[in-house]
Amino acid sequence: MSEPLVIRAPGKLFLLGEYAVLDGCPAVVAAVDRHVEVRLVRTGPRSPIRIEAPGVNARAEFAAEAVPIARGPLAFALSAFRSASEHLTGLLASGLNIAIASNLADVSGTKTGLGSSAAVSVAMVAALFAAAGKNLRDVAVRDQIFSVALTAHRATQTGVGSGADVAASCYGGVVFFEPSASGPRVRPLILPEDARLLVGWTGTPASTASLVQRYLAARNGAAAKRTAFVRESRACVAAFVEALDRGTLSRTALNGNGEAIAQLGAALDLPLVTPSLHTLVALARQHGAGAKPSGAGGGDCGIALTQESDAAARICSVWREAGILPLDIHLDREGVRLAGA
Repeated sequence: MSEPLVIRAPGKLFLLGEYAVLDGCPAVVAAVDRHVEVRLVRTGPRSPIRIEAPGVNARAEFAAEAVPIARGPLAFALSAFRSASEHLTGLLASGLNIAIASNLADVSGTKTGLGSSAAVSVAMVAALFAAAGKNLRDVAVRDQIFSVALTAHRATQTGVGSGADVAASCYGGVVFFEPSASGPRVRPLILPEDARLLVGWTGTPASTASLVQRYLAARNGAAAKRTAFVRESRACVAAFVEALDRGTLSRTALNGNGEAIAQLGAALDLPLVTPSLHTLVALARQHGAGAKPSGAGGGDCGIALTQESDAAARICSVWREAGILPLDIHLDREGVRLAGA
């Protein structure tokens, strides 16, 4: 056996633009310092490919030329494996043992909304690229990893999903993501040095796929409400990015996007802002932060942004008193990488 390669890809949090990004609106997404880790070891020349994810009690073993259909707990890993191997001539001349681990869930294994499927896709593609001798720090290689992982991720989601979470996991930091027919536009954004990103977990996991499908099914009389939501989201994203370019935060833009999400839920009868999320947001705003749900809503996480350290401490305290768990989460500025490199 060869020495193992260990690749880490970060999870994500939407800062602005969720849902509307599915209709072409730009989004702002942050990579966070919880990760999916892929450990890859080459084995003998006639050995099979083995992929296992002990955390979800899943395992697959197959010949290189017979990758199983992407379904079940390993669906995103298998889809990413297939897509990456098609781009890497000679990689599968020997067998591979691949193990997948994650700390994106909470300690009980409950989903918290940090984007595990995207991180799995990026980590798997990057691991195979690294095994083929590609330098993950090379900009062109990173772009190719993003392209391959995005294709695989979308295929597994049957075309649903913007890819903004894949971009955050691949590139790290805070990214501006804009969908386009010719391919998404991605560029880095910089938060002010004194900005504090606070993440509160409601304790209730959300069904992202179900909520997204219901949003996409909103047509006929609901189409105008969806269009108005996208227009408002676009304006909030633009104002937030313009403020960042000036070196400051726009609480107005963040709060405005949160209000647009709440109004969308009411208009389409979608449970986007649960009572716990409403409390999380209201408490953070009372202490001077910009705040909103993050991601699909319906549970999972909410976020707050402030440039005042005293306010950050107060918000975490009142969240705890209200039964909301402040998560010890920070930005991951590197994106996907070889562990220890």
